[in-house]
Formats: sequence, structure tokens, C-alpha cells
Amino acid sequence: MTDRQRASGEASTALWHRYRFVRWLAVLAYTGVVFGLCAVVWHWARGKSWDDSFSFALTVTVSAVVGQWIAAVILRRAGRGDD
Repeated sequence: MTDRQRASGEASTALWHRYRFVRWLAVLAYTGVVFGLCAVVWHWARGKSWDDSFSFALTVTVSAVVGQWIAAVILRRAGRGDD
């Protein structure tokens, strides 16, 4: 590995750590929007109680977020020749 490649790798790692907090805020915002939208739509469109709406929203939110995390892990672990 050349010095230029090593410096580039160190810069990208530093950049990732710098924006780690912002990335977590984006995940929390996405989670909140999905949860809120699901709860409100389930309550108004289906006429269900808020308890049912929150349970449905929690199920959808966990499925959406965990599904994205699992997909990211699978892509990270894929080898060079895996397509």
C-alpha cells in the first residue's frame, strides 16, 4: 500500500467518525417518521384504537430498520467475487 492510499484510507475513516453522530440522527429521524406515519394512518384509515396503532407502528418500524441493518451486514460481508 502506498503512502497516498494509506492517507486516503485514514481520511475516509476520519470522515466516517466525524459524521457518525449525524448518521445516527438520520436513523432516529427515519425511525420516528416511519413510526408516526404508521400509527396515524393505522388509527385514522382503519379506525383502530391507539394501542393497536402503536403496536402496528412498532412492528412496521422494527421490520423496516432491522431489515436495512441486516441488508447492510450482508453486503459488507460479501466477498470480492460475490455478486
